[in-house]
Amino acid sequence: MSKLIIFLKVISYIIFITAFFIKIGLSSESDLEQANILFDKGEYLESVSLASKSQSIESYIFCARALAIYGHFLLKDEEAMNVFKQALEFAFLALEKDNFNDNAHVEAAHSLGRYSQYIGIVSALKEGYAEKISFHLDEAIKINPKNVSAHISKGTWHAEIVDKAGFMANILYGATSDQAREHYENALNLDGENIGVIFEVSYGLLLLDDNEDIVKAKNLLSRALKIEPKNHLDTLYIEKSKELIKIL
Repeated sequence: MSKLIIFLKVISYIIFITAFFIKIGLSSESDLEQANILFDKGEYLESVSLASKSQSIESYIFCARALAIYGHFLLKDEEAMNVFKQALEFAFLALEKDNFNDNAHVEAAHSLGRYSQYIGIVSALKEGYAEKISFHLDEAIKINPKNVSAHISKGTWHAEIVDKAGFMANILYGATSDQAREHYENALNLDGENIGVIFEVSYGLLLLDDNEDIVKAKNLLSRALKIEPKNHLDTLYIEKSKELIKIL
């Protein structure tokens, strides 16, 4: 076989392999785009099924987030907790790929946080979840100080512990109302027109149980109810905002 023929075969093989991987990459991107469309429609499990076909860090983060949201809003009891565990598995798969990805740390904290809220904050504190959640959120903020979800979650980390542990919150965990407010302000400054951001901040402010915080939460919720929802998740937050504002 001549050198020319061998060379041409090698080139053809390289082109085939390159085209194959480009096709796989484009397919993965397309799957994730379609998964986002399904997510926006509220088809959360379908979106996870599609996104999980890819083994990219973006897909793992997406699956972790979608499952945590699905479990929190639409499931109860053991079903919810099982979904939170699945979300955590995806988050850790993302961290295995890149331990310096801020969103991977956020979703690890997100899944642990939702699970903690379900088993009860007191039980979660006893089992050491507070330290684990705090670690992942601190890492996320260190990597990306403008990560909105990290600031909201860290604010609620402080608020939940202050609500349950009272004056011991700072002594035992370094949790304070002022730090909660600071993180919430950061989140609002970064994305203050997002319905989900507004609701989560309002919820956290109510936990602090200060008159000024309650007034601010009520004003924020009133603002959220004037915003047009962009997707199914926004409509869920609108409903929660309506319920929360009734008790103020």
